Amino acid sequence: MATVIIRKRLTPTDIKSCLSYPARTLWEFPMVEGQTAIWFQARDPTGKVWNFELSKRPHGYLKPVIRGDWLNYVREKGLTVRDVIVLTREQDIQYEVTYHIKVEPDLRLTLKTFSSAYEMLEKTIDDGSRYLEG
Repeated sequence: MATVIIRKRLTPTDIKSCLSYPARTLWEFPMVEGQTAIWFQARDPTGKVWNFELSKRPHGYLKPVIRGDWLNYVREKGLTVRDVIVLTREQDIQYEVTYHIKVEPDLRLTLKTFSSAYEMLEKTIDDGSRYLEG
């Protein structure tokens, strides 16, 4: 069963530079004492494997970020501000860990688009029925 590590609404910085990662879930990645970065692979829903680097500052506020293939992932998936990224972790019975990454589109935009399409359809039906009546 997959555990959600992060579910994050993307910001302009996430789209243009790197994905800021919440420090509270750093424990999900096996960094040894003194290590400031770790590479990991995450599979997307199409099966493509992405190589990401999670890094943090060595002292003070950790400010973790994900780089590596991140910007390539952003471009290939056509991500925009307000899309939601979901990173999950799975562990099998041999304790092998796999990571998965997917995008949840901004539902408000989806609903707005659906609403606009519905209004256009309604108008088309109304306009069509006027022609039939006359």
